[in-house]
Amino acid sequence: MPLLPRLAGLLLVAVSLSGCAFGFVDLTGLTTGSTDSYAENDRSPARLPGRVYILRGMGHIWSGGMTELADKLNRRGVLASSHKHNEWRDLADEAIKLHKSDPDRWPIILIGHSNGGDNIILMAEKLNAEGVPVALAVGFDPTRFARPVPPNVRRFINLYQATNVLGGGEIIPAAKFRGQLINVDLRKHPEIGHMNMDKSRRLQEEVLAKVLQVAAFPMPAPASMVSIKYLVPANATIELWDGGVPVTLEPGQTIESLAVFYGVPAWAIRQANDIPEYDAPPLKPGRRLVIPHHLNTLAPTTASAPSLPGLAPAPANEAHAGEPPLAEPRKGERRFGEPMIGQPRLGAIGQ
Repeated sequence: MPLLPRLAGLLLVAVSLSGCAFGFVDLTGLTTGSTDSYAENDRSPARLPGRVYILRGMGHIWSGGMTELADKLNRRGVLASSHKHNEWRDLADEAIKLHKSDPDRWPIILIGHSNGGDNIILMAEKLNAEGVPVALAVGFDPTRFARPVPPNVRRFINLYQATNVLGGGEIIPAAKFRGQLINVDLRKHPEIGHMNMDKSRRLQEEVLAKVLQVAAFPMPAPASMVSIKYLVPANATIELWDGGVPVTLEPGQTIESLAVFYGVPAWAIRQANDIPEYDAPPLKPGRRLVIPHHLNTLAPTTASAPSLPGLAPAPANEAHAGEPPLAEPRKGERRFGEPMIGQPRLGAIGQ
């Protein structure tokens, strides 16, 4: 999709959200790869819908990036908390009660690192037994013992490295799964490993954008969208798609022309369709191809998003007046960004 219509749509959505019941929300994170920018009034009751549960890995002190991600989400207006991997049962009970109290207000989002990634699937299974859907789940290098994704999960994005002995789990769907499963192999990026994947700024930005898109744009995925799997080349910017859209190759079309038309990198089309970069046979008209696709087409696919009035990202590392230090707990919190079970962060539900 051309960039200008996307930007115009984003501006329109921003204007409409600024007057909604949840008040002002910071939309800068909706654009994939944008610089971090925190809401000016962190204590305001302005909240996007959604409840994000984040599970750290075994020896949870090594998954500090998960707590950092919870902090970023809270500052953007989405209620999020980071927990030990073995707390998933109690968290599932809370999520069930919360979602059933107001399904539109509390879509459930699950994120986990290492065996915390395994346990968000167990948590999703418990929610499935109670008829509670999971709007989005993201695994940061789950292990090879992770269970199949249950059918109540609408979208599962799995970040893994196939050569990683600590994680490296490629996620598979359960028999009745009908959502989108996106397996993203990062083995060509040696700067990322099992122990620091949760701390990768790029991955945090991508996941932050996905969560905010789910919260701000609760649109269903097109029925035609399918699951995809791809390997990110070493020289390519990591990007997370929401699935793939099938197309039929027309006469004269090539991978390169499709990449330009749909606004996605040519390597991503090749990877999603298992087409080698070199010595590939010519593509014949009529062949079915899958094009990687963002569910919210307002999100640019470039590494840096252009600015719009009122949506300009703040400079990186800029200090914001009134922000408490990360070590300072708030009402109902054990640590910053970690509400006690059953005690949501002040302002999270408009109190």
